[in-house]
Amino acid sequence: MQYLATPVTSWGGFLFAVTRRKRAKQEHRNQARGKRGIMMANLKYIQHVYEELHKYPEISLEEFWTAGFVAEELRKMGFSVQTKVGGEGVVGRLELAGPGQTFAFRSDMDALPVLEETGASYASQNEGVMHACGHDSHMAMLLGVCRYASQQKQNLKGTLMAIFQPAEEIGAGARAMLEGGLFAATKPHRLVGIHNWPSLPAGQLGLQEGPISAYADTFKAAFLGQGGHGALPHKTKDPIAMAAMAVHNAFALVQRSFNAAYPQTLSFGVIKGGTRANVIPSKVSVEGTVRTVRTEDQDKMIGLLHQAFETSSALYGGEYVLEYRKGVDAVVNSAAVVGELRSIFERRIPAIPVVTQGLASLIGEDLAYYLYEVPGVLLYVGSGQQGLVNELHHPSFLVPRQTLETGYRALTSIVDEYLG
Repeated sequence: MQYLATPVTSWGGFLFAVTRRKRAKQEHRNQARGKRGIMMANLKYIQHVYEELHKYPEISLEEFWTAGFVAEELRKMGFSVQTKVGGEGVVGRLELAGPGQTFAFRSDMDALPVLEETGASYASQNEGVMHACGHDSHMAMLLGVCRYASQQKQNLKGTLMAIFQPAEEIGAGARAMLEGGLFAATKPHRLVGIHNWPSLPAGQLGLQEGPISAYADTFKAAFLGQGGHGALPHKTKDPIAMAAMAVHNAFALVQRSFNAAYPQTLSFGVIKGGTRANVIPSKVSVEGTVRTVRTEDQDKMIGLLHQAFETSSALYGGEYVLEYRKGVDAVVNSAAVVGELRSIFERRIPAIPVVTQGLASLIGEDLAYYLYEVPGVLLYVGSGQQGLVNELHHPSFLVPRQTLETGYRALTSIVDEYLG
């Protein structure tokens, strides 16, 4: 009896252990199937939202229908919703099952005054207005991750904050929302802004520390002279000659004055002056844009413009007036948050390539003002498609379905890590 007792007990323990392992594997398979089912349903939802938002674009400061649509979707998911934050801004907050940190995502909402030429079945119904920068896709991805958080609420802790910002295209929305009390009650622990990026193939992510966008400034200058007959230029102080030389001198100075390791550019977009071929005008105006990634380069650019304009106008006996307007600040991605996200993506979505270099550009993006308050990043979601238009602000640009899926998988992995 004593001899048989030990094997019987061991065999029973072995059967129990095997059964427990089988049950655990089955539960894991069931959870995986459940998550796949949730993801597929949410991706259908995201595509539907994307197409709906694409149909009804609204320009900066006029995002009335868009804000209402977003607010209603958030309410359906159980978010507390605050509207009219800094204009048409919408903020959703979802309190999760347990106490924890607050994590924020930000999407922009405004469209552009562009006549759409995509031919899509869901093309813009608002003639002359188009989501040509893909802000519709950003909103769709963020609403998708909000839906996911609502579905997984009992498995998460802390608070999810969803920021839907107006007026990004004119560089006004972020500051307006902050001045409207965006973080007055609660300042998030981390913040991630998202933007589709056609320079990256669809299916990839872009995440780089340091400057990722530019200080985006504009300027106007007037060259003042003395007009006269085109046949008697010696009796005039020719502002056309002043402007032509000023443009040339400005380009020459910029080309030779900056460290090539830090991107910068100067472009003239407008030159106006004169009414007839044989009349030298008394005034010529120019307008342009300056993009830099460092404040010291921004200050240097202002000085160089003054230098080029002053010498050019003085050479022809005239004067100049320069009006320089500083625009949005450069977005500088937090090295700490970049490191955290790279680790999350490597562990949770290893099949999705993450590009970490060569992403800095000279676009303007007002996410910078949030990052003065909260550590965070601008995350790029690749939207490039072979053989198709891959340019933001182009009348034929569309964000592909694969971008929506990649963005959803990235954002849900962030939620699972920070709020799980």
